[in-house]
Amino acid sequence: MRNAIMATLDHYCSTDELPRHDNCPEGAESWCEWRKAEATNTLVAFKHPPRLIDEHVEKYIRPVYEELSKDELLTRCLGGHTQNANETFNSTVWRITPKHLHSGIKIFEIAAYIAGEMFNEGYSAALKTMQLLDLKIGHQCNNFAKGADEERVTRQNRRDSCSSKEARTACRLEQQSENQFFEESEGQLYGPGIAD
Repeated sequence: MRNAIMATLDHYCSTDELPRHDNCPEGAESWCEWRKAEATNTLVAFKHPPRLIDEHVEKYIRPVYEELSKDELLTRCLGGHTQNANETFNSTVWRITPKHLHSGIKIFEIAAYIAGEMFNEGYSAALKTMQLLDLKIGHQCNNFAKGADEERVTRQNRRDSCSSKEARTACRLEQQSENQFFEESEGQLYGPGIAD
């Protein structure tokens, strides 16, 4: 996984003079055009597109990539415990700017920034944004933000309690054993190519 993470950065920093595709997947089926050309022996005619990440930007991004590819972080991802935070952030964005209402990229960017503030700091961050926009913040708005933030912390503390975690783990294990039992008794009911 570390190689795949670093491959994305190296790939977009590659040039004809300095191709950096060591971590890109090999073969004609690779997502990397350079590796495809290598597999088909057409590297002589291959031209890199203009460098997408400038070398001055790369020196600041590379440490972030290296941090994201450390063993301690990657082992935490093995259990698949990374999706909830992403889904929670996404739902916050879509609450601000619903999918069924068309809005331009600028509105979506603003919604993403506001969602990032709310996701990290709570509703009090939205009050700070309102204050920067010279909007009047009344007592009701302030009380709502405080109450919502307190409820958010209380809810998270309840979810983080050991009894709640144990119950979720027990439920998940029970579901897995039940699914395994059904699969053994009934056979595979779905899968790639099963209806062919």
